Parts: sequence; C-alpha cells; structure tokens
Amino acid sequence: VIKMLKPKPILLILGAGGHGQSVAEAAELSGEWADIIFADDSWPSKGAVSKFKIVSNISQIKFLDKSGVLAITAVGNNQLRSQWNKKLMELSIPLATIIHPNTIISPTAIIGHGVAIMAGCVVGTHSQIGNGAILNIGTLLDHDVLVDEYAHLSVGVKVAGGKKISQYSFLEVGTIITH
Repeated sequence: VIKMLKPKPILLILGAGGHGQSVAEAAELSGEWADIIFADDSWPSKGAVSKFKIVSNISQIKFLDKSGVLAITAVGNNQLRSQWNKKLMELSIPLATIIHPNTIISPTAIIGHGVAIMAGCVVGTHSQIGNGAILNIGTLLDHDVLVDEYAHLSVGVKVAGGKKISQYSFLEVGTIITH
C-alpha cells in the first residue's frame, strides 16, 4: 500500500509586529508548515521580518494565491483581530491555530480556530478557548475555564478553575482571576 503524503500548508500571518514574530517562531518550531509568510501594512517598503517574507499588505491579500494557505491574525487588538478574521473567512482562507510546542494542553480541552497559544501555557482539563483568542507566554488555565472569542490573556495570566473570560476581554500582564 502506498500512502500519499499530504503536502504541508503555507501559513500566512497577518501582522508582522512583535506578536506576529512570536507566532511565526512558534509555527516554525511546530514543523507543520511548508512556508511562513506575512501580510503587513509596512509592505512594500518593508519586504521581510526576521527571515520571513512580507508578501502583501492587509488590503491586498485578496490577490494572493490562496491554494494551500491557512492564516492567523497576530495582532493584540481584539476588535481588529476579529475584523481581519472575518475578512479571511470572506476570502475562504481557513484560520490556523498556532500552539507553541512548549505548552501543556489537556486532551479534553477544546481549542477554537485562529487561536495563538504561546510558550509555557497550560490549558487544564475541560477548558475551552474560543476562536481568535490569544494566550500569551506563561498563561495558566485551571480546569473548566472558558475563554470566550477574541479574548487576549497577556503574559503570565492565571485563571482558577471554572471561571469565564468574556468575549473581547483583555487581561493585563500578571492578572490573577480567582473569583
């Protein structure tokens, strides 16, 4: 029996700032991508960030070859991330979820589309992460935590079991949610 290998997809990251570069690094470490490219409004004056090409600005992604491409919006602004994800869906570009390989994710956790989970995060049993959410470095979620769509949990956030983080919430560095 001959197994046909499915080619690795290309990752398009919207936003080439610090968070975008962190997402690119996590994606590269995962080994899941044939190539990683950016769309950023610094293009065409800026053609690359780190070793990754910037191939378009945000308004021009509709002209890119979309075959084999998945995308993630890597900007901290929750409303802008939501708008850009809607644009990607209108263009029929599937959303990628990027999980840094140095995380602990419960097998019972449910992770949405377009989510970024960065290094050192722990997602506890039966927790749910909504579409477009960001769990930044060192975020710790206990059991049964619900992180709603487009929430942004900054560096070192800790959330006790059974808590809910509302849609579009921004939790600052080091926030602790216990009640």
